[in-house]
Amino acid sequence: MLVGLLAALLFLQQSQVDVALDPGHSTADVGASGGGLHEYQLTLDLAERVKARLQAAHLTVRMTREDDRPLTPLANPGATDDIAAEQAARIAAGGPARIFISLHFNGGPTSLHGTETYFNPARADDTGDTDQVLATALQHNVIDALQSEVGYASLDRGVKSDLTAGKPYGHFFSLQGPEPSALVENLFLSNPTEAALLHDGATLDALADGCTQGVLEYFATRD
Repeated sequence: MLVGLLAALLFLQQSQVDVALDPGHSTADVGASGGGLHEYQLTLDLAERVKARLQAAHLTVRMTREDDRPLTPLANPGATDDIAAEQAARIAAGGPARIFISLHFNGGPTSLHGTETYFNPARADDTGDTDQVLATALQHNVIDALQSEVGYASLDRGVKSDLTAGKPYGHFFSLQGPEPSALVENLFLSNPTEAALLHDGATLDALADGCTQGVLEYFATRD
């Protein structure tokens, strides 16, 4: 309860920005790993690259975290209540924003590969005209940037409801905030080919460019 009240107070105290960027995971909940890389580190790196590009495009940005620590004690990262509290704190840290984007890297069997983006169709009545549009813009621009900038034809795994993955909990709690939201799973760290690509800064630059173009495309449809 205290975490919720503090999160609400933090949210109300901040001014609105164009984009809230959420680098998924932390040292308390490291996420996927592969090829010597860890999701919580890569998401922060990627978010910083996206932030710089968005600011260069004259958009205001707030990141939900700027170091590797969680925002809550998160003593048990496998407990639904603990994860929900952490994600509520992420939404609050992002503050009032026109959109909220959570950045992730995927994990699973080594055979899985590609890029997918999630939205929450139950977040608000107009999600089909907002959240899904945002997710679609992010998805196709990330796919295009990987192809054009690093020559990688990422499998397009599509834009999906957040419940499609069978996770009505965990980081999908980040799609329950007050603004249009999307969660991008940028490649699979568990896939050796994609993990190797992610050792190259050019791949992270391509992902950042794709995300930035997705945001700009989305805002162009709103203005």
